[in-house]
Amino acid sequence: MNRALVQKGIGLALVLSGVVLLALKITNLPDAMESWDAWASPNSGKFLFVGVLAAELLFLASRFFLGYVHLKSKHLGPWSFYPLVVFVALSGLSGIILGVASLAIRFWQGQGHAAKT
Repeated sequence: MNRALVQKGIGLALVLSGVVLLALKITNLPDAMESWDAWASPNSGKFLFVGVLAAELLFLASRFFLGYVHLKSKHLGPWSFYPLVVFVALSGLSGIILGVASLAIRFWQGQGHAAKT
C-alpha cells in the first residue's frame, strides 16, 4: 500500500467526519441547550453549556486541523502531533479510530523508526 495515499484517505476521513459532526451539532444546538438548562442547577445551565460547547469546538477544530495536516502531508513535531491526536480521540468513537489510524501512519513500518518525528 502507498503511504501517501493512505495518509490522504485518513485526512479526508477526518475532514468529512468533522463536517458531519459540525452539521449534527448545529442542528442539535437548541435541544442541547434545553437539556443543559434542565440538568443543571437553576442559574448555571448556560455557563455549563458554554463550557461544553467550547470543548466540542476544540475537538472539532483539532479534527479539522489533523485532517489538513494529513491531506497536505505536513510535518508536525511530537509536541503538537500527539496532543492533537488525543483531542481527536476524545471527540468520540470515530475520533478514537481515526486517532489510532493517525498514529499508525506516524509509525509506518519500513523505516525502522517513527516517520517524521
